Amino acid sequence: MNLIKERVREFYNRTPFPDYELERFPTREALTARAYSFAKVLDRSIPVQASILDAGTGTGQLSTFLSLRRSCVYGIDFSDSSLNKARALKEQLKLDSLTLKKVDLLDQRQIDDIGVKFDYIICVGVLHHTADPYLGFANLLRLLKPDGYIAVGLYNTYGRIPLKIRKFLLHYVFRNDERMKEKFIKIQIHDLDDKERVRGWTNDQYYHPHESTHSIAEILRWFKKNNIRFLQTVPSTGEKQNLDLMGVFQQEPYPGVLKRFTAQLSWMSEDDPNGGYWITFGKRDTIK
Repeated sequence: MNLIKERVREFYNRTPFPDYELERFPTREALTARAYSFAKVLDRSIPVQASILDAGTGTGQLSTFLSLRRSCVYGIDFSDSSLNKARALKEQLKLDSLTLKKVDLLDQRQIDDIGVKFDYIICVGVLHHTADPYLGFANLLRLLKPDGYIAVGLYNTYGRIPLKIRKFLLHYVFRNDERMKEKFIKIQIHDLDDKERVRGWTNDQYYHPHESTHSIAEILRWFKKNNIRFLQTVPSTGEKQNLDLMGVFQQEPYPGVLKRFTAQLSWMSEDDPNGGYWITFGKRDTIK
C-alpha cells in the first residue's frame, strides 16, 4: 500500500493534475467563464449555503470555482505540487472562503483531524488512484453530515477497455509517435491549445503509475453497506439526462442488472470522451 501511495504522490508532484496555465484565470470572472460544463452543473446543483469538501482537489480548479459563491469550501489532497498550484490560484483570486489542506484519504487520523463535517462531499477521479479505494470512500463518510450528499467518480471496469487498448498501442506500437499521442488525447479533451492541460491529461490517462477499475454493482454495494441511498449516475444508467435542468442530485430509478449492463456497454464506445469514467451520486439516509 505504501509503495503505491508513494509512486502516485511522486507522479502528482511531478505532474500536477488537472494542470493549467495560471494566467488563464487572472480574475474570478475568467475562472467562471472557463469552468468546465460539469463544474457549472455542480455549482447550480448545490445550494449556496452548503458546505463542500472536494476530496482529492488536485490543483484546485473545481474547489476554487465552487468557493466563488460559498463561504465554506475545503479542498484536500496529498500532493504538495498540486496544492501549491491550488494555493497560487486561491491567492490570485483572493478567496478567503476556500481552505486547502494536505490530507491522505487513506489515513483515518488525518481525515478526523479536519474537524469539520460537510453537507456535500465531491470525490471525482481520485479513489481509483489509491491503494484501497473502498477505505478512502469509508473514511470520507466520516466527514459527511446526516442527510448529506456524496459524489464518487471512478473508472469503469468495462468502459475503460478502449482506453486501455489505446494505452497499449501508445506504449508498444506507437512509441515516441507524437502524432498518435496527440490524436489519442484529442479524443478526450478536444482543445489542445492549453499545453499544460494537454501535458497533464496525457500523463494522467496514459502514464499514470496506478489505477483500478470498478463496476456499477460494486459501487452500489459500497452505498448499501454504508446507508447511502443511490440517486443517479453521470453518464446515466437510465433515460437521457438534462443536467442543466435537473442537476445531479436527483433521484433516478435504481439500475437493475440489465440497465447496468447496457450502460457499461455504451461507455465502451470509442466516441465516449470520458475514458470509461463515471460518477455516482448518493444521499446519506438518517438511520431511524
